[in-house]
Amino acid sequence: MAGTRNVPPQTGANGNGRNRPGDSTKFANAGAAAGGFVGAMGGAFVPPVTVNINRTQNNGGARGGRRQSQFILGEPEFNNTDDVRNYCNHLRALMLQASIELAMAAKILEARLGQSMPLPGENVIQTKMRAKKVAWKLKRAGDGATAAAKNAVAAYAAFQREYADLMRPRPQRAATTNPFKF
Repeated sequence: MAGTRNVPPQTGANGNGRNRPGDSTKFANAGAAAGGFVGAMGGAFVPPVTVNINRTQNNGGARGGRRQSQFILGEPEFNNTDDVRNYCNHLRALMLQASIELAMAAKILEARLGQSMPLPGENVIQTKMRAKKVAWKLKRAGDGATAAAKNAVAAYAAFQREYADLMRPRPQRAATTNPFKF
């Protein structure tokens, strides 16, 4: 048995089931055929969208696991040099990703707002200038995220410079051959 479809058969203007270049109903049910959903635009194509939200709550207690941190980068535990390096590297990676995302969002927002209808008595150039002013703030936020990434690298460099003597392995004194005696 062939697969079933929820879409009714498409018929042309002459009723024979074939669509020709001049037929007005050629794309009438394209939205229903493609996604099974026709939005407010009538025959416009609307892709199906699925949103999954997974929330895991770990209270720790019973299993003896680590408590979940309230920090995005995890709990800042600076017990050794590896902890400092890892924290700075994770901070740098997070801020670089945020700066890229903010820069892209600024460009998209500027393009989107630049296509909006101008206010009464306003020309297209003024509309684009208003869009640029708004998007500039997002661009500045991206620049701040880039600066935060640079400062995370600088923080680790300063840590290495200032605490280099503690990070070098120190020669251990040999145990004395004459232990203390009463």
